[in-house]
Amino acid sequence: MEGGISALNYANKLNDFVQGLFVISIVTVMYPLISKMAAEKNIAGLKKTLSESISGINLLVVPATVGMMIFAEPIVRMLFGRGAFDEQAVVLTSSALFFYALGIVGYGLREVLSRAFYSLQDTKTPMINATIAVGLNIILNIILSRFMGIGGLALATSISALFCTLLLFISLRKKIGHFGLKEITLSFGKIVLASILMAIVAKLANEVLLTQIGANLSLLASIGMGAIVYFGIIYFMKIKEVEEIILQIKKEIKRVMPQE
Repeated sequence: MEGGISALNYANKLNDFVQGLFVISIVTVMYPLISKMAAEKNIAGLKKTLSESISGINLLVVPATVGMMIFAEPIVRMLFGRGAFDEQAVVLTSSALFFYALGIVGYGLREVLSRAFYSLQDTKTPMINATIAVGLNIILNIILSRFMGIGGLALATSISALFCTLLLFISLRKKIGHFGLKEITLSFGKIVLASILMAIVAKLANEVLLTQIGANLSLLASIGMGAIVYFGIIYFMKIKEVEEIILQIKKEIKRVMPQE
């Protein structure tokens, strides 16, 4: 449809922004560590770092995913809704963004798992899995676009990313054995629950604030409130990665504070 390519492009830019902000920063720190451990045959250390990186990405990306899904249209309207970017463009782009958001976790974990294979000098497995995912993406694009239009194209991309991530999980487990999937799954469940509660609070706050202030200020305030609620919930849920982050922050504060 007219404007479809532009809608996909704008939605994908927002998707890439989240990945660059959260995923790439973690992967950049993780990759040299696991490469060194792989070279030293320290598989136990590699597994631990990999597990922590996966949980760290989930900790940041899952709430971002939920937030982008519930606020897809207000976000697009605030960032792009002016000039030639009319109401139809807002609707098309927000639809694409909603379905792209479903695959953000898949994109993030795929980056981590691929780096794990690279550190083990295995580039073949990620390439094979990526090829399978591309084939699936093409098939789903043809099928879903007929029923869902622009949203179907974005959903096909998200499904293929999640499928590729699942294949990488299975392949890596066969290669190095268990690497804490039980703990990762438990942590993921807590994060999803906290993200859902965050979404409820943020959505209700936005509906109330819309009657008091402008749409953009209401959106920003609601996102801020949701973030505070989310981090408060995960703190009290005793998620291991959160406790470690808080411990590191306390150590850093003690280091920079002047000694009495």
